[in-house]
Amino acid sequence: MNIEWKELDLHDSDSLLNEALSLYDESFPEEVRESHDLFRRSLTLSSSENVYHFLVGLENGKVISMATAHYFARANFGYIVYLAAHPEKRGIGLGKKTIEEMCRRLQLDAKASGYPSLSAVVLETEKETTAHDEEEYAINLKRLKFFESLGFQIAEVEYVQPPLFHGQIPVPLYLQMNILDETASLTPEDIIEVLYKEKYNKVNQISSKELELCLQP
Repeated sequence: MNIEWKELDLHDSDSLLNEALSLYDESFPEEVRESHDLFRRSLTLSSSENVYHFLVGLENGKVISMATAHYFARANFGYIVYLAAHPEKRGIGLGKKTIEEMCRRLQLDAKASGYPSLSAVVLETEKETTAHDEEEYAINLKRLKFFESLGFQIAEVEYVQPPLFHGQIPVPLYLQMNILDETASLTPEDIIEVLYKEKYNKVNQISSKELELCLQP
């Protein structure tokens, strides 16, 4: 499989961006999808303090995978937000290749910020225990095992994803961490604080008051 990797930005053609967003829409249920405008806002707000990546994998010029991530320079960790592979290309290692390429770019961000290495990569995943039926349970469990095979472990912390839409309630999720630098002493609580402030407050524009409620037991 010959994959060409490309980072999208606001100057890319609408056709390529729309193709990537179409794959995104097809891959995630509506209740967990952020608006297309938020992708553009993330690109607009990208800076040396919060680098935003919108990565696509291309085969013969067509989008076959996509992933988005933030690199938070002050805390020196990466946060993978979304990962999707074209339905016709699943089961051949494309998701793994896309994650590995994104992690490579996050490592470059860390070095550009003066660190010898990236401290960690984190992501959110659905809990298998919250599945509505056996099929969803199997999908969630398969996803957990996939990320575990890539070095991610479930953090021992209660975590909820803040509401993505007005009127939505917080969603209990697993926070999964792949610690790359054991000397960094980065705790799950530190990571949640940064995620809430730099991603959900500044990018998603969720109020500080609402985020504080998400931290209450």
